[in-house]
Amino acid sequence: MFRLLLLASLFIAGCANGLPTPDFNGNIAHELEVGNEKIFVGIPLLLALEGSSARLDDDWVVTAAHNKPILALTRAEVYYHPVCDIALVYNKHDVDDPHVGVVHSGEKVTHVGYPIGFPLSSSQGKYIGDIYVNGWEKCQMSGTTGIIMSGMSGGGVYNGKGELIGVNHGFTNSDVTWADKSYESPAVFVSLFFVRDWLEAVTGHQYFPANNQPLTS
Repeated sequence: MFRLLLLASLFIAGCANGLPTPDFNGNIAHELEVGNEKIFVGIPLLLALEGSSARLDDDWVVTAAHNKPILALTRAEVYYHPVCDIALVYNKHDVDDPHVGVVHSGEKVTHVGYPIGFPLSSSQGKYIGDIYVNGWEKCQMSGTTGIIMSGMSGGGVYNGKGELIGVNHGFTNSDVTWADKSYESPAVFVSLFFVRDWLEAVTGHQYFPANNQPLTS
């Protein structure tokens, strides 16, 4: 049985730029006060489509737009960004006031989500800079030194204050070079700040006060 689990883990790791840290004791949710949930249809690990989502506020959760095959089968009320890999899902649930924020170059980020075959997991890294990926060239995304594994797509990304700053997209499988640095297989997320006008248009709520500054590389 252990060998089968090990083989499964190694297979799954092929869809990742590393291995995140599983949260067996519930510390992730406690420390960051996050509302990350697994989204799936089918039978987990056997015949299923799996992804992650993150609570934005009382009425909405955010996830990756490429989780559309899952969301379509759940019959949820979903709004997809026209060019970025992010979606809003209407899902009312009483929570504390939302903690949404930004991150700047070199600051810590934490990726949270549900890798296939693992419990809620996390990975810490640093924000590196802006990035564009194949298939989403019209959307400026954000690269980090963190780890994202298959199934974590749509899960929350948080800054050092525990504020939600974006949703996991995935990772690149090659070196990425910026003006002053390069990094192999960075993790990629969609910044909430970058899509702030769309968030406001859909929800009617302004998540970013005027004094918040954008991500800078």
